[in-house]
Amino acid sequence: MRTADERTDGAAAEAEAILGGPGLSEALRRLAAEEPGRPYLRDRDRAVGAAELDSRVDDAVARLREAGLTGEDRVALALPVSVEHVVLIFAVLRLGALWLPLNTKLKGEPLRHQLADSGTDVVIAEDGAELLTGLPDAGGSERIELPGASGAPLELVRLERVGRDRAAREDAVLLMYTSGTTGPPKGVLVSETMLTGAAVGALQVTRPEPGDVFYVWEPLFHIGGAQVVFLPLFREIELALAPRFSASRFWEDVRDFGVTHVHYLGGVLQILLQLPVSAAERESGVRVAWGAGATPAIREACVRRFGFELNECYGMTETSSIVTVNRNDAEGGIGRPLPWFEVSVDESAPGTAPGQGEILVGERIPGLLTRGYLGNPEASRKARDGAWFRTGDNGHLDDAGNLHFDGRGSDSIRVRGENVSAWQVEDVFGLHPAVDRCAVVGVDAQVGEQEMLLLVTPAEGASLDPSALLDWGRERLADFQVPRYAKVVEEMPLTPSQRIAKHRLSRNLEGATTAG
Repeated sequence: MRTADERTDGAAAEAEAILGGPGLSEALRRLAAEEPGRPYLRDRDRAVGAAELDSRVDDAVARLREAGLTGEDRVALALPVSVEHVVLIFAVLRLGALWLPLNTKLKGEPLRHQLADSGTDVVIAEDGAELLTGLPDAGGSERIELPGASGAPLELVRLERVGRDRAAREDAVLLMYTSGTTGPPKGVLVSETMLTGAAVGALQVTRPEPGDVFYVWEPLFHIGGAQVVFLPLFREIELALAPRFSASRFWEDVRDFGVTHVHYLGGVLQILLQLPVSAAERESGVRVAWGAGATPAIREACVRRFGFELNECYGMTETSSIVTVNRNDAEGGIGRPLPWFEVSVDESAPGTAPGQGEILVGERIPGLLTRGYLGNPEASRKARDGAWFRTGDNGHLDDAGNLHFDGRGSDSIRVRGENVSAWQVEDVFGLHPAVDRCAVVGVDAQVGEQEMLLLVTPAEGASLDPSALLDWGRERLADFQVPRYAKVVEEMPLTPSQRIAKHRLSRNLEGATTAG
């Protein structure tokens, strides 16, 4: 087992001071008292300072209490990115209730699963939201005198849970569901220490300066968006809110808001690289892009075109979001651990290739690793190996102590005796100029364990010949890494963080091209 850790006394001392300080809601109250006019966030219509935000949070808490809510309740927020959403997040924390971020597009069985699994008491959404029509066990609804993003009062719907047991929330203030890219989502128990640690980690990755502006497009039911909500508590920065990711509006927003920092996830950087250069892009003042999923080739293309610093990081909700950081080092992989974490690679883990292993995370400051998954003791046990958290991701350490990501352990395909990382194959085919998005999945083999199916969507205005695409890949990959099948599809199912939801991809080989 190889281990990497890095101590930076200044950063570690700051993290310990913040984590040992007041809770997030109280930190807002203190900021409002000490610097009432400090800008906190804004959207296209208005700007909100610290004192106004704190006052609106107090008002929201009063309205929730009038509706009968207490600190014992589990409150699902199904709202778009907006000033009003941020107000309610702080209000739920101040009330002492459990915050349950809910994807506004959920419906059917996925919605029922999440509400039942979490033991949700109430759902708060925009008046007339489609999600409200599919709520199970509804026990009545009412309007609360708090405006949504549209200006209309919000709707509060109670769910009947009489006679139903529900798992204990322990010390969690947030129940954040996994993206469900490879299976049913699980509810991660996130303590206030973890949520604060996620914000502190983001500050270490981004290193903002006074007056910087962070662009917030990520849905707030994803840890990448949720952690950014709290950054102005600890730095003199401002948040610029967008209701969703929009490629057509991205650079206009960045220019108009004076954005200095942008966050990327999934295929966001690839999407931006596909866009033609615009006047708004040329006028951009972005200094830092930060996030996860930038391969060396994507990194090089972004730095060459956009000219910003690109800081890659690695982590997951279960590990307070951010564990390692690579600050603009083209050869540094996903970087070195933050001072309050240590990272190890278990090369004895089953299914890993020689020189690789499962990435394990340990904490130097207690409380930064989740206690587990709500109501799922089996998954919780599998995730812990003594003091280590088993990420399920594969990686390796280089001689300099940098961690490199080699794909998800559950995303490995056994082909003719070789374990093939789907992520590595996708990394190559994603660079083809005619490919917009691509995914590699395992399908049944006539001989052996599995074969690979490459699914691709064409870039705008491009046409794809699957056979020629496989030939192109054969020049860049080992023979065992070249998929046997390739198929062009119209679209990919995506998670809100722009990752491909592989468990929803069809493995049907009808219409697929077979490699020669």
